[in-house]
Amino acid sequence: MKTPPFTLPAPRLKKWTLSNTRSEGSFRVFDVLHHDVTDGNGGSRRDVYTMACPDWCNVVAITPDDHVVLLWQYRFGSDELGLEVPGGVIEADETPLEGARRELLEETGYTARDWALLTTVEPNPALSNNRCHMFVARGAELTHPTAWDEQEECEVSLAPVSHIAQLLDEGKITHSLVVVALERFLRSLR
Repeated sequence: MKTPPFTLPAPRLKKWTLSNTRSEGSFRVFDVLHHDVTDGNGGSRRDVYTMACPDWCNVVAITPDDHVVLLWQYRFGSDELGLEVPGGVIEADETPLEGARRELLEETGYTARDWALLTTVEPNPALSNNRCHMFVARGAELTHPTAWDEQEECEVSLAPVSHIAQLLDEGKITHSLVVVALERFLRSLR
């Protein structure tokens, strides 16, 4: 049975305004900004801090024999090895697709012939201004050596597409942006 269309009502809230923005520090992959805030009715609110970050990308790369190219990578914040899809920061001179192609190649040595955007999300709109562009790359094949950044070391692991839901359900993949990319990919298969 097909679900009827749904129209979400527009919000009655008014957008707040950030003003008098000043930098509190620059830290390689993000800047901390300090803002004065005015609510939607013109009232002054307590000042806030946000992070200005470049956009990111993630790649769900699928091999010709229906395996997902995953990688193990150490993460400083969690102090753990995490199982992820390739991805990273999109450089200032790149489009999201160019960044995704570069990240897949650098981190895994794989290239792919068919690319499509899965979705674009806001990783943490309460604190940061950036977006994460998530792609599916089909026909992924190992074609080059890896070329990791100085602060990066990865180990490629292939998993059958048919087992990705199991890895998610078992909590083997915990990086929230990777979970979103893989869940969106799995929904696209229905």
